[in-house]
Amino acid sequence: MDTAEQLTTGWEPHVPAGDSLARRFVLSYADRLVECAARTGGRSTVIGGAVLADLDSPFGYDNAVVLTGPPDPATLDAVLVAAGDFFPPQRWWVLLSLFALPDLGDRGLARVGHPPLMLRTPGPLLVPQSGLEIRAVPDADPADFESVLVEGFGLADVGRPAVADPRLVGGLLHLVVGYAGGAAVATAGAGIRHGVIEIDWVAVRAGHRGRGYGAAVTAAVCGVAPELPAMLISSDDAHPVYRRLGFWDLFRATMWEHPAA
Repeated sequence: MDTAEQLTTGWEPHVPAGDSLARRFVLSYADRLVECAARTGGRSTVIGGAVLADLDSPFGYDNAVVLTGPPDPATLDAVLVAAGDFFPPQRWWVLLSLFALPDLGDRGLARVGHPPLMLRTPGPLLVPQSGLEIRAVPDADPADFESVLVEGFGLADVGRPAVADPRLVGGLLHLVVGYAGGAAVATAGAGIRHGVIEIDWVAVRAGHRGRGYGAAVTAAVCGVAPELPAMLISSDDAHPVYRRLGFWDLFRATMWEHPAA
C-alpha cells in the first residue's frame, strides 16, 4: 500500500464538481446565485470556503452565503466577518450549510432550521391529474410568477423578490406558473448546473393548496431535464409532497438568517 496516498474529503477546491451529489448541489446553488447577481446588477464574491451573493432583494433567500466545504472554526469566523462587511447592515440574508454548525446566535444570526436535502433519481414521473395548466415563463406572464410567489411565501409586506426579474430566464432559470380556471395559483423553478436539476420557488396560493398543484409544478420543472437527478431543500409543509413524487431524504442541511433591520 502506498503510505503517501492522500485521500480526499470531497470538498477541497480542486475536487471536481461531480465528485458527489452533495458537492454538485452546493456548487450549483452557489453558482446560480452568482449568475443571478451578475444578470440583475447585484454583487457576489468568493472567499475561502464560501460564496457570497447579494441580489439587493428584500427577500432574504435571494441574498445568501453558501458554504462550499466543511468549515473549521477559523474559516467559519472569516466567512462571518466577510459577510458582515459584504452585506449592508439592513439586508436580510441567509447562510446555507450542508455541514453542522455551532450556535451562531451571538453573531447576530437567527436559526432558520435544519431542512432536509432531498434527491430524486432520473426516471419516469407519474403525477396525479390536477387539472392545472402549466406554462413556462416568459410564455406565462412574469408578473403572475411574482404574485404567486409573494403570496405563497408571505412576502406582501416585504417586496418584490429578485427571482421574479425577467432577466433571469432564458438559459439561467426555468420558471413555471400553474393556472387553474385562468388564475395563476402555483409556481416552481429550477436551474441546471453540474449535472443536477436544482429545484426552488415551489409555492401555491392560500386557498388552492391540497389539490396537487405543488406536485404538478414540481414535476414540470423536473421534466426540464428528465435524464438528470433533481435535488432540493425542502420546507416542512412541502416535504410529504416531494416524498410522494419519489424524492428521498439525504441528510439535513443547516440554515441561519440575518434578519432585515
